[in-house]
Amino acid sequence: MLKIVDVRIHERAVVLKNGIPRFALGPGRHWVWGFHLSTLVWNTDDVLFSAQPAARAVLPEAWFAEVALGARERGVLSRDGKPFAFLRPGTHRFWTVDPGVKLAIFDVDQPVPDLTDEFLKIVPKGELVQATVREHEKGLLFVQGKLVATLDSGRHAFWSHPGAAIEISVVDLRREQISIVGQELMTKDKVTLRLTLTVEFGTVDPALAATSVASVKDAVYLVVQLAAREFVAGVTLDELLEGRDTMTRFLEQDAAPKLVRFGVRLERVGVKDVVLPGEMKTLLNRVIEAEKEAQANVIQRREEVAATRQLANTARVMADNPVLLRLKELDAMKEIAGQIQEVRLLVGTDGMKTLLPADLLGRAITTSGTAK
Repeated sequence: MLKIVDVRIHERAVVLKNGIPRFALGPGRHWVWGFHLSTLVWNTDDVLFSAQPAARAVLPEAWFAEVALGARERGVLSRDGKPFAFLRPGTHRFWTVDPGVKLAIFDVDQPVPDLTDEFLKIVPKGELVQATVREHEKGLLFVQGKLVATLDSGRHAFWSHPGAAIEISVVDLRREQISIVGQELMTKDKVTLRLTLTVEFGTVDPALAATSVASVKDAVYLVVQLAAREFVAGVTLDELLEGRDTMTRFLEQDAAPKLVRFGVRLERVGVKDVVLPGEMKTLLNRVIEAEKEAQANVIQRREEVAATRQLANTARVMADNPVLLRLKELDAMKEIAGQIQEVRLLVGTDGMKTLLPADLLGRAITTSGTAK
């Protein structure tokens, strides 16, 4: 019996007789004579293929290749320089009838090849770990959960496999700010208040910070919070309100050495708000009002005493200098005359003596006596 088998350009076939592979057929039209014939056909565009050993035995060696990858090896198939398939450990077979098909084998203990978009597209998740560390960051490389290296800024990629599971953690080294809001505290004199603080800090040792505490922010928050409670409990309300700078210095000196053990540098602590209960505010306002009133009274009395002392000094000078007193009187009259239209001056006999010449005053008195 004659059987016609057509094999297209992108196909390869194996003729079976009674289910047993006999020979292979390349592209073209083939006339095959025999009974109980059948064919196996593969599409060579699907580069990776599988076939039974008996079928592979009749395929020409030039048509395909076989590679066995070890546990620490990975393979990448490319066509015309473009990767299209990723091979994990095991045995793989692929068609080589297209001369543009190439296989590259990589050792997972060696550096990763160039990370092109085509390459990254075919790599399964979990086979490759990559991270970009920016200028203000540091990268921490963990292998099997153990910190093995600190990575500088740049793009980093590593093979990851069961024998060396890779993890990259990126730590920001820039300054950060947190607010410790609404802390209910009690002073030494049993006054309850609400305190809000601002804290500025930065990570200086990312490896120490990552291995010492689960969260740097939580650690900073707790250390400063406890320091604030310790300080407030040891001072009175008046001391707290008058010495806010003292409080910030205490918090910085107390918290900074503790945070150094976590790889953190404390930059600054500030007191943002001190909130008192309503009745305490009213009481403090009364106290302040009374203090200001007392200060005003003291100042007023001081000024009155100074003015009286000045008057006494002036009186003493005028008593010692009658002419100065007279000049003062004339100045006062001059000021009065400048404000009104007419000034009448009544002067007695004693006063006239000082205003008129002595001979004129004597003739006036004599004439007056004769008339009588």
